[in-house]
Amino acid sequence: MNDPCFLCGRRERTSVCAKNGFDIVRCTSCGLVFVDPLPSPGQLEQYYREGYDQFRYSFSSPAEDPPKRRMYELRLLERHAGRHRSVLDVGAAFGHFLVNARSHGWEVTGVEPQNEARARARERFQLEVLESVGDVPDKHFHAATLWHVIEHIAAPADFLLSIRPKLREGGIIAVTTPNIDSVVARATGESWGWLSPPDHLFLYSPRTLPRLLEATGFEVLEVGTRRGQSRNTVFLMLQAIAYRLGLFSQLKESVAHSAQTVRTRSSFRSKLNVFWLAEKITEGVSVLLTPALILLWRAGLGDEVYAVARKKGV
Repeated sequence: MNDPCFLCGRRERTSVCAKNGFDIVRCTSCGLVFVDPLPSPGQLEQYYREGYDQFRYSFSSPAEDPPKRRMYELRLLERHAGRHRSVLDVGAAFGHFLVNARSHGWEVTGVEPQNEARARARERFQLEVLESVGDVPDKHFHAATLWHVIEHIAAPADFLLSIRPKLREGGIIAVTTPNIDSVVARATGESWGWLSPPDHLFLYSPRTLPRLLEATGFEVLEVGTRRGQSRNTVFLMLQAIAYRLGLFSQLKESVAHSAQTVRTRSSFRSKLNVFWLAEKITEGVSVLLTPALILLWRAGLGDEVYAVARKKGV
């Protein structure tokens, strides 16, 4: 018998697709999409050891300065937490968000389990980045952030419950994650790029993400959707077409090449590959389509869903 959905407790589900040797299903009660059964801890460890740096950081490499285009994350946080306070960034990667926050007066600390990323954040930006949430002092932070982290977590409710004690009373948590109800996800089906087990284990929507936060002791203050941080809507469509045409392996190779050339600060000419050019061209197209995209975001159909919530009292 199937294990119950962790979010609503029901067992009924429908198949979404089978991908990379894993079955992906949707709970018919709450709409949560997840891998069923979940990979073993050994499978996850092997995946992140072999594939984590290559794909997650293709254009956020340690050789780059923090991208200014991602300042919207800080603005989202400051709308609810105020300014010049303390923040814990869980899944800090190479520390780019923390550098942006520090430059705007925040006291910053990160958590990053990957050894290489953690070491580079410490060495390049002189950041305090810890290995696990368990290393973080209790009741210290005004805010915690999880930028595209929660979809990777095999036990998301337990994970959020472990972060909650690290916040001061009334502390804020901000979360972003791919939106399974986005227009791109609906249009491309199983070719949607974020359906990528064992990388992404749970996929959320404007309905399910706030439900998770409420279930783990937070009061939701804001929920919305927008363009994702690492891809644009047009590029996501092209990525799905590439998958349908059997070009996904070539796309992966191009990602790997782009990651290496950016990491080593190779010349501009060395970056002129299909992946890099496609992303840059479609970024321009997305700018032209911004008025239409804003309507999609407001309708809950943007590429990324975000939620901000406040820690409830005991």
